[in-house]
Amino acid sequence: MYCVKCGVRLQEGTERCPLCATPVWNPEETTEERGYPDTLPRAHRESDLPGAVAFTVICAIAVLVTLTVCFKLYGALRWGGFVVLGIALFYVVAVLPRWFRQPRGEVFVPVDHAAIALYMLYICLKTGGHWFLSFAFPVILASCALSTAMICLLKYVRGGRLFIFGGFLILLGGFTVLVEFFEHISFGTEMFRWSLYSLTSFGAAGVFLLIAGMIPALRQGLEKRFFF
Repeated sequence: MYCVKCGVRLQEGTERCPLCATPVWNPEETTEERGYPDTLPRAHRESDLPGAVAFTVICAIAVLVTLTVCFKLYGALRWGGFVVLGIALFYVVAVLPRWFRQPRGEVFVPVDHAAIALYMLYICLKTGGHWFLSFAFPVILASCALSTAMICLLKYVRGGRLFIFGGFLILLGGFTVLVEFFEHISFGTEMFRWSLYSLTSFGAAGVFLLIAGMIPALRQGLEKRFFF
């Protein structure tokens, strides 16, 4: 049984949700016995159209001001390219989802990573660096794959969230080692300066969640306490 407002899993006999205090409604019971709760779930999240329009106007003005200043002072784009693309990155990550009633994480997360990759590529080319293909691109690609997989599992797999979170933490620890490896081959830094600490921390937490998922009493305690 779950809360009709926030979706928290509830124990049998619970009168109100421990998180949002919404009265519990059991669809198997008749309306004469319990009635309906005071608050019903919203079928869809309303799109933030006014906010999206306002932020779009603000971003457009910021871009126009930046371009005007750069060409007025230097006759060229100069540092304006970093500002304009930074504004574009902000728009893609923070504003674009506001146009949709139900933005899909499995779609927007790859789009966000693609925008970040393009911004990093521009910085690399403008600064004369050679680190995009050996560092930025593989790190962004691995981050995109990891986060997208996490979102899809949480969205489409019913139950087993402790296993999902546990596996994600273990992979996250491995991801930090991967980041340091690409840093090593790109910039010649020493290996295992910091990634082993994060690998150990995330790995231990992930293993704990995996073990907790296999012990019913511990699993139920964590689910009740942290609303998994």
